[in-house]
Amino acid sequence: MSTVWRYTAMLLAGAFLLLGAGLYTACTGLALSRAPSGLGETRALLRQMGGEPGLAARKTALANLAARLRLEREARAADGGAFSRRVEETFAELGLVLTSSSDWAPVPKLKLPGAAAFQRTFTGTGPFDRLLDAMATLESWPDGARVRSLSVLRQGPGRVAFTLEVTAVRAVAGKKEG
Repeated sequence: MSTVWRYTAMLLAGAFLLLGAGLYTACTGLALSRAPSGLGETRALLRQMGGEPGLAARKTALANLAARLRLEREARAADGGAFSRRVEETFAELGLVLTSSSDWAPVPKLKLPGAAAFQRTFTGTGPFDRLLDAMATLESWPDGARVRSLSVLRQGPGRVAFTLEVTAVRAVAGKKEG
C-alpha cells in the first residue's frame, strides 16, 4: 500500500503545483489588464511627435514622398532613355559637344493625365548657330520638349559654352488618356 500512497502524494503535489502556476498566471494577467501601460506609452509617443499637428505633418511628408516616387516611376515608364539618346544624337549630328548632363528628374508641379513630365540639364560647347538649331529641333519633336532655360558663355568667335535645361512630356505606357 505504500506505493499507492506514494503515487497519490506525487499526483497531489503535481496538481497543487499546476494550481499554483495557474493562479499566478491569472493574477498577473488581471494586474496587467487593470493598468493599461500601452495607453501611457502611446500618449508619450504622441507627445514626442508633436501631437496631432506633428502627426498631420508626418502624414503630409509621407504623402509627398509617395507622390514623388510615383512621378519617378512614371518618368522611368515613359522611356526617358530613348528620348535621351535622341537628344544626344541630335547634338552630336549638329557638332555640339555635350560635356555633362544630369539624370532625368520628374517635374512635380506638372500633372497631366496619361503622361509624365521630366527635366534634364545639358552642358556643352559648340557653335552658337548650331545650338539654336538643336533647340529648334528639340522643340519640334512630338514629345512636348521645351527649353526651360538657357545660359550661354562666349568662348571664341562663334563658339559658346552652354547650359540648357529641357523639359519633356511623355505618354506613360499602360495609361490611357481620358
